[in-house]
Amino acid sequence: METGELLLVFAGILLFFDFILLLKAKAKPEEKKKLELAFFASSIACVLIMASYLRLTRAFLNNDFSLMEVYSYSSSSLSIWYKLGDPWIGSSGSMLFVTSFFALVYFVYRFKGLGKEDVFRTTTYKILDVFLIFFLLVTLLKSPFELLPVTLPDGAGLNPLLQTFWVLVHPPVIFFGYVFVFFAFAMTLAGMITGEPEKQERKTLKLSLYAAWLFLALGIALGGWWSYEVLGWGGYWAWDPVETASLLPWLALTAYFHLPARSKDMAKELTLLITFSMIIFATALTRGGLLESVHAFGESSVGPVLLGFAFCVVLYFFYLTRKANKPLYTFDIDTSSLFSISIFAAYWSLIFLWIICFFGDAAPIIGGFFTENPMTTNVEYYNRWCYPFTLLFVAALMGCNVNVGLKIKKYAVLITAVMGIGVVLALLGEPTPNPLANFGLPLLLAAGVAIAYNFARLLPKKNAPSRLWGKTLVHLAIIVILIGVFVSSAAEEESENIFANPNSVIDALGMQIALNNFTVYPGTGSVYYAQHSFVGPERSALKMDVAIEDGGNVHQESLWMYYYPIHGVVSEPSIISTPAGDVYVSMHHTNSSYNSMFYALMGEAVQPEDFIIVVKRIPLIWLVWAGIVLMGIGMTILLFGELLRTGYKKENF
Repeated sequence: METGELLLVFAGILLFFDFILLLKAKAKPEEKKKLELAFFASSIACVLIMASYLRLTRAFLNNDFSLMEVYSYSSSSLSIWYKLGDPWIGSSGSMLFVTSFFALVYFVYRFKGLGKEDVFRTTTYKILDVFLIFFLLVTLLKSPFELLPVTLPDGAGLNPLLQTFWVLVHPPVIFFGYVFVFFAFAMTLAGMITGEPEKQERKTLKLSLYAAWLFLALGIALGGWWSYEVLGWGGYWAWDPVETASLLPWLALTAYFHLPARSKDMAKELTLLITFSMIIFATALTRGGLLESVHAFGESSVGPVLLGFAFCVVLYFFYLTRKANKPLYTFDIDTSSLFSISIFAAYWSLIFLWIICFFGDAAPIIGGFFTENPMTTNVEYYNRWCYPFTLLFVAALMGCNVNVGLKIKKYAVLITAVMGIGVVLALLGEPTPNPLANFGLPLLLAAGVAIAYNFARLLPKKNAPSRLWGKTLVHLAIIVILIGVFVSSAAEEESENIFANPNSVIDALGMQIALNNFTVYPGTGSVYYAQHSFVGPERSALKMDVAIEDGGNVHQESLWMYYYPIHGVVSEPSIISTPAGDVYVSMHHTNSSYNSMFYALMGEAVQPEDFIIVVKRIPLIWLVWAGIVLMGIGMTILLFGELLRTGYKKENF
């Protein structure tokens, strides 16, 4: 057994020992020594887990190609920055990263609670022990320390789509969100087992949830930008199964924050269960290869094990709800209050969006057990079914932010008028070619105005709670993002494949593009080619400088194509950003340009005779990125506002 695996095994044993000690100990002064021993056992376990992660990182830095994980995702010529990020890039290493960060946060939580043990805390510790032991088992099931039969002279190299700065940021950020949900859910289960948690623990719970919400949102956003910037992922959003799975916990957690705080049911606990389960589902989808996706790894036994764990947690949750003898959800709405109705509509529109997206991912998996040709879900499915509930959510956000004294009948008249304008725009075919987008834009604009006005009213109020500032900014950010999505997706233009030659000029989408000659770059890097048993260059490249004239402005840009024999041809687009939107120009290979890169790999400089150019216009795409920044600011205000509060007070989101 490899050293890293031994560390994980010993950590699991210590966590089990900690669990047994906590099970037998009572939160009483005479049990102090037993509780201290439990703390030391858990602390050593956490240190061992983090040491195992450092062992894997060291293996990447030292080019230890005796490990399958290092061979599969690295090479001797790979940049040191990617080697530092490699442990969270691969299927097995990423599980170890999540487990290590979980262990770090757990250690901090145990350290802060040392000497303050009570029934609630010890119950939370036990639940966290179970979670952490399970993740250790999953990590070992597909071990990142798997040894190859022989030590190979070099690695297979990192997939070129992963050789970007964003691979160093996106995965850790979204994993941070996952871990904070695990902690929040563990505290929620502990509260269900022991009764109402202490006030300080409620604050810790809320801090965990705000942190999770922020990191999940940033993780999705960074993934969207990565997909947009690096050609080959399918754009900033393509309803890929893994993309959709990453959205599921965010939808559920956003719904959680739109539940009334004073309800006497278990809706908050149930919604948090959904959030937790969706993280396990997303992990199973990605690490277990349950569906084909450009973001997923190959099939493994990890997927079914993770789903089995989620199923057991769900069963235990419903066992606890029966003991609590409280309804899961009560339709307690003040029908005379526009705010109450709006909050209700916001919650259920998000839940239905979650159901649609979950069904889109789950149906092909379930169908695969019963038929060889299960149903598949495509972009049209998501667009068709998500559209009405998205508009309902927008209308609910508008209702949450209009004048508090506005009567429901007047609001209904306002919504009817806005929808009437939408009908007219849909019939006129303006401002986009898509009638559904045209119908929804007036509602989005009206909601944006209402929320912006509500935000402006807060500006003079120096004593306005940070919760209101953050909430309003998040609502405004969602509207800005949706306007950007509606316009950019509906009015996007794309040229056909344009076959071109060096030193020529082409016209596309109203632009004139002057193409220069190629610069041929010979083979660079070093990777091991297992099929041929030799070490050779990793890639070759073609670069073309172009001058793009658009609306009287000339942009000097460069287009790149790279040839990786192991991974194929990768194109690097040029993105020109303007207030009207982005111009997206990319170069693709023909037989001639492919052969040129092939010969360049062997040191021969052969000029290609032709190649393919594709041009896109994506209007107002900057609204999506601006909305994401605004959302991050709003969520950060909520997080730090809660952190700075001295006490806990029940209140609505």
